[in-house]
Amino acid sequence: MCLVLSEEIRRALDNLRFDRMVKAFCIVSPDNQVHQSTLDTSTEQMVQRTVTLYEGKISQLTVNTEQGLVIISKIVGDWLLAVLFPTNLSLGIAVVKTKATLLALRDIDLEVVKTMAPIEKPAETTSPATTVSASPATTQGTTSPASSVSSVSPIASGSASPTVTSPEISPSASSEPSITLSSIPQGGETLLAALDKGSTLGNSLFDKFGPYARDVLFLIDGKRDVKTIAFLLGLPEYAIVEVLEFAITKKILLPVSEAA
Repeated sequence: MCLVLSEEIRRALDNLRFDRMVKAFCIVSPDNQVHQSTLDTSTEQMVQRTVTLYEGKISQLTVNTEQGLVIISKIVGDWLLAVLFPTNLSLGIAVVKTKATLLALRDIDLEVVKTMAPIEKPAETTSPATTVSASPATTQGTTSPASSVSSVSPIASGSASPTVTSPEISPSASSEPSITLSSIPQGGETLLAALDKGSTLGNSLFDKFGPYARDVLFLIDGKRDVKTIAFLLGLPEYAIVEVLEFAITKKILLPVSEAA
């Protein structure tokens, strides 16, 4: 049974491991120990100090660090998931990216994570320390001089994602398939299967991107381009492109065409 649960945990974390927008992550146990961590040591320590600072009352909060944006979210009970994203990633997308993994982990006995072999981490780089600046209303003025947090911002678990802005996409000559802002996605032979949440393809789409991927597919009508779909969903263009690239490789969509 432990082996089965361990495999389920690894599969849930693979959503983050193979996501190009995720830099690193860890699970934090109720005794404030990190498990299955790919974070560098200084960020791990920052997460632990933040958890201590909030005394186990975290639903979801963001921490802006020099390494990037850290989202710390409650899984179940006092178990937490911390995910490090690039600094320029929008908060709305970061929250969406963690959701599928959180939902998967909530159905697993997380005590098993304490017996699992650690994930091999990438080589660490030395980074300068920063200081804590947390909300006085939440921490009552308490600060931690050794922390590497630049700012802490609690988020209500049911709050809406903020308005998203994003950089322009620079198409890469080596990327396949090549998609630009004027690309018009067309439905492919497996589109209906992908829209079915109970299908294998629908599940793989949800596991990789979360629920917003189906919203992208629902807006594909052979007329809307990438920029229009991004505008209608309030998401960055590069998030739409990521879904479309995956969908084309799975024959959910046909190769793209350009607007006239």
